[in-house]
Amino acid sequence: MKIFFLILMQSLRLSFRKGGGAFGACAFYVIVVTAFTFSIGPEAIKTYATGIMCISMLLATITTLPLLFERDYEDGAMEQFLLQPVLLELLVLAKICGQWCSHILPILLVSPLLAVMADLSFEQTIYTMCILLVSSPTMVSFGAIGAALTIGSKRGGLLQALVVMPLYVPVLIFASANAEGQGNIIFLIGMFLASLPLACYSCSALIRANSD
Repeated sequence: MKIFFLILMQSLRLSFRKGGGAFGACAFYVIVVTAFTFSIGPEAIKTYATGIMCISMLLATITTLPLLFERDYEDGAMEQFLLQPVLLELLVLAKICGQWCSHILPILLVSPLLAVMADLSFEQTIYTMCILLVSSPTMVSFGAIGAALTIGSKRGGLLQALVVMPLYVPVLIFASANAEGQGNIIFLIGMFLASLPLACYSCSALIRANSD
């Protein structure tokens, strides 16, 4: 577990370092939600705020995908991952957790302020936060698969977006559904529990294949 926390802390430090992209992703999220607010008007934003925030968080997540494994590939750290006496899946889990903490957590912290800006009620704000909270790990997990699939590609950012966008469709459908009930949240929790192990095993296999 010591190596797990070391990689987790390394991911956090790199994300908040100059050029890390953590604050940039949060600023991008705020700008997109604000742009939607001005474009569709205050009445519509109150109705579709949950869906707009989910789509904005998805777009912000996609912008950070090239930073997930590419820097480790370029500086040789990925080869060291393969030589460590621990499961590679555990190291990938540490990278995914670091990505979520550094890029998604700031987005979740500013989301209540955007909910106030959209004039959501307290119940609507809680529902929106729950949707963002349970859908964000799935977004990061699917994004990690796209990032691992395009390691070493010169145009990885575009390829990653093309690969992961179809995977995000079920997430967006249930996250953006205009209904305040537990069904959507339960489905998103199920997707999270299924996508995280899938991402760990898939990314590990892709990293091993890339090193051969």
